[in-house]
Amino acid sequence: MKFYLGPLATVSFLLLAIGLLANVAAAVIFLLRKSDNKRADFFQSGLHLAFALTCLHLILIVQGVYERNEALLFLPVYHTLALGPFLFFAIKLRLFPAYKFVPSDAKHFFLPFGQFCYFAILFFFTTPEFRAELGRKFYSPFYGGLEMALFIITFNFYMAAAYRFIRFRLARDHNKPPDWERHQTLQLRRLIRVLFVLFLFNSAYILTDFIMYELLRLNMHDFRGFTRSGEIVFATMALWVAWAGFRILRKKPYKSMSEATYRFLKQFILRRKKVV
Repeated sequence: MKFYLGPLATVSFLLLAIGLLANVAAAVIFLLRKSDNKRADFFQSGLHLAFALTCLHLILIVQGVYERNEALLFLPVYHTLALGPFLFFAIKLRLFPAYKFVPSDAKHFFLPFGQFCYFAILFFFTTPEFRAELGRKFYSPFYGGLEMALFIITFNFYMAAAYRFIRFRLARDHNKPPDWERHQTLQLRRLIRVLFVLFLFNSAYILTDFIMYELLRLNMHDFRGFTRSGEIVFATMALWVAWAGFRILRKKPYKSMSEATYRFLKQFILRRKKVV
């Protein structure tokens, strides 16, 4: 394994590696810790594990492992379609632990399960030549252009649905004292807000790649830095999710950054007036 791959590639590799390790650690802690809301912890662990494995997939790309060893193509570590459902149910069950699953909830995991099976079947039961020929087809819902479209649509949908539950919980607990449950809800709101902004950049990267190639037949990956930018954005998402998970584990009180910024600016302006 090479540690220096050029300026951008090295930054990408390091961020992905840290994201991988941080999310694995968070996944293990959520899975093993004792909690009154173990179902939420299971989904939180699944969210961190899905981010960690997808970071591993990108690390293998950065290191050129797939190019040097075609037998590793379709190693089942790519789980983009699982990120949305795990995020949604981790938040929903944390906010409403009494929720009971119904048979219709299974529909949320058809695509993630299909993606895992797609990679696992191709990796374990087909030849490297067949996998190399199959490649990343546009029409594949599990690894290709259609998969990227599904990722953008479903992840935004699940973030919006989770945010709706967060707003409902905050409105319901508006008159209650600021206990840990309210702090936790505010932490989850921050998680979604920042994740939404980061995913806008990730979506822009995906759409730019698709539009330029499909419409103009221009492969953006031939341009220096383009591929690395997408990996860096995803690594940032993974790091943010890991950080938010550790904040929940530590049960730190929520601190509003906007209020802190407002107080700082107010004090700065008042000091300036006194000097004048």
